Amino acid sequence: MKIGIVSSESHPMNAAAAARSGSWASLFVEMGHEVTVFSSCEAHSEKRNLVRSWFRAPDNRASVAKRLLQEVCLGVDLAFRIMLKARKTEVNLITSPPFVMAAFCAFACRLAGIPYVFDVRDRYPNVLFELKVLSRDGLPGRMLLGLEKVICNSSFFVSTVTKGLLADLRGIAHGRDPFLSFNGFADKAFHDQLLSRPQFPRFTVVYHGRLGRFYDMDALCEVIEIVEEMEPKIRFLMIGDLSVFRARKPWKTVEFMDEMPLEKLAPVLARCHVGICLLKETDAMRKALPAKTFDFMGAGLPMVVSPGGELLELVAKEGMGIGFHKNDASKIAQAIVDLHQEKDQLETLRANALIARTRYGRDKQAKCLLEKITRETIF
Repeated sequence: MKIGIVSSESHPMNAAAAARSGSWASLFVEMGHEVTVFSSCEAHSEKRNLVRSWFRAPDNRASVAKRLLQEVCLGVDLAFRIMLKARKTEVNLITSPPFVMAAFCAFACRLAGIPYVFDVRDRYPNVLFELKVLSRDGLPGRMLLGLEKVICNSSFFVSTVTKGLLADLRGIAHGRDPFLSFNGFADKAFHDQLLSRPQFPRFTVVYHGRLGRFYDMDALCEVIEIVEEMEPKIRFLMIGDLSVFRARKPWKTVEFMDEMPLEKLAPVLARCHVGICLLKETDAMRKALPAKTFDFMGAGLPMVVSPGGELLELVAKEGMGIGFHKNDASKIAQAIVDLHQEKDQLETLRANALIARTRYGRDKQAKCLLEKITRETIF
């Protein structure tokens, strides 16, 4: 089968969309399919067909107006390229966000007569409502919701990454259930041999990735400050482009590492003791399962997470960490100190994480999605 994958971010970019689309591309090729990837100008590949835009991927840290312009530019360019390469694909897999980019690409597929699967990692209309950028009842908000419904109704089928989003999309996804395909962790990067690596001598709590508008930076700062006072032997390791966080104060127990490829990141995570992820207390984030938490799972790390929602439910169900219904910095800090002192509890959580990781590899998730595409195409 000739499969197109449309993603604003692709290899070698360090981003959730790149990781998700990359796992699809690699597995689909291994299974004997012809894959064409449509992505931004930052993407590079020597292993598969790549159609690159003139434009960069939208910046999560940009203003809403600037990001909208970036999405429009990338979307229009990729839409043109999808129609130009129409004979190279029999079905396109479009992942969103960026929502506006994905909308242009979906309409290009319709114009070219190419069936498409719409993959929803975040419902961006709802995210904009929660950030109070737009009103759900205003004309722009209603137009976005209408556009989302048209895209979903016109798709081959809708896939998504969490049970919460699955429930949200059920009513607008062409009258049938969307398909659940978790992000998972990269099997090749987080191979089993990593799990036997010695941990850092100093108890290390790790965060990696961006601290964008969906993460509670204030709560994380407060947690670190409290832990510094309670137990200064605990180290916090922050990995990524975190200049804003670094500039907040002269940290005593925080060490920083620059953003790095997943192949280099995985061995570092495997040597840590605990992963931390504090989301903002919004409805959208209660339906989120950030890619970084699957990386923690791949590295066999127990997690400390908040607030209440699907992430907390997953961690509690698998018994692989400690979750909090609210971003209560004092309680979260105390839990970290307790894990440092109570080695038996830490080992129990780690053992549960190692059991859970066998079910959440990206290859397994991608294979299920491919089977769904193939089955739907045949019938």
